[in-house]
Amino acid sequence: MRGEDNSRCPLDGWHALGLMSGTSVDGLDVASVCFKQDPQTLAWSFTMNAFATLPYPEALRDQLWHAMTLGAEDLMRLDTAWAEWTAEEVEAWMNRVEVSKPHVVGSHGHTVFHRPDEGWTCQIGHGAVLHAHLGVPVVSDLRSLDVATGGQGAPLVPLADQMLFGHWDVALNLGGFANLSMDNATGTRVAWDVGPANLLLNRLVQTVGLDMDRDGAMAAEGSILPDLLKSWQALPFHVQTAPKSLGREWLEQKVWPHAEQALQAHSLNDVLATAVAYASWAVARDVPIGSRVLVTGGGACNPTLMAALRQATLDRDVTWHVPEETLVHGKEALVFAWLGLLRWLGQPNALPSVTGARMATSGGALWGVGPRGL
Repeated sequence: MRGEDNSRCPLDGWHALGLMSGTSVDGLDVASVCFKQDPQTLAWSFTMNAFATLPYPEALRDQLWHAMTLGAEDLMRLDTAWAEWTAEEVEAWMNRVEVSKPHVVGSHGHTVFHRPDEGWTCQIGHGAVLHAHLGVPVVSDLRSLDVATGGQGAPLVPLADQMLFGHWDVALNLGGFANLSMDNATGTRVAWDVGPANLLLNRLVQTVGLDMDRDGAMAAEGSILPDLLKSWQALPFHVQTAPKSLGREWLEQKVWPHAEQALQAHSLNDVLATAVAYASWAVARDVPIGSRVLVTGGGACNPTLMAALRQATLDRDVTWHVPEETLVHGKEALVFAWLGLLRWLGQPNALPSVTGARMATSGGALWGVGPRGL
């Protein structure tokens, strides 16, 4: 009934849909999730109803990859085009897998720029368009409020790492960038980006017309280039203290020039092997001794990268756990479903201890009614 207090968890839970488009531009991750909150302890639990990665049409994928170079009008057109394509594909997917209409959609959108040091960030994928087409409340632009209050706007996933996956010592996401999330010695959640992962590996093989180095097969055939590895390890980002986060601009401006120079004198396989060593070094140096680490993201399915991580922590008693495939690929979409739900309910969805913001916020633009308006 309209005006009734619907912010208490229904007996059968809240149904939320999460949409995530990563920097690797390999497709749109969609997760249908049921969330429940215990009325006494306020603890959260979830059930993944369905998950899929919807591949981008080649023309849209190309536009997204080059979005950083678009003029203002073309970027606005892409903002709408992404949302229209997403709404159409998500609606068709929901019909195919027979999931019910959600209470709310949490849409990360697609990051084009991330400049928290300048006070702004840009994720395209117009929430109003999604709401108009899907006919349900949509939460989008989840990072901007945290940035406006002095935070990095990233990473946002650690709140879920703490509340939904807190039985692991460390959560590692191997996406376009690698990031870590854990509790510090005082029990405060901290998290930060550590360096590039799939984005650099994919960028390298794109020079020969491939989308990815499947299973890390090419990297496994290469040899590490010590000078290249040292040049990447010496980048100032790696001595900065958290909170800190990365965007594609950093990779293009700081990391890629070293790769381009190396490719002129060395084989692609050797540069790939060095990129794997760089990613594993960046992760391993920050993982505490004796940790049990939950590993998700596409890099968790790269046996060469995982072998490098295990090798880099042989003397540190670290246990690396790769869960079932749906969670490996769908965790971020699941998390943004939950973050969107929290915003819809008016609850905080960003951790200032992680992002460096002045306060906890309930971030995101809400298109449509909140729970009290149902």
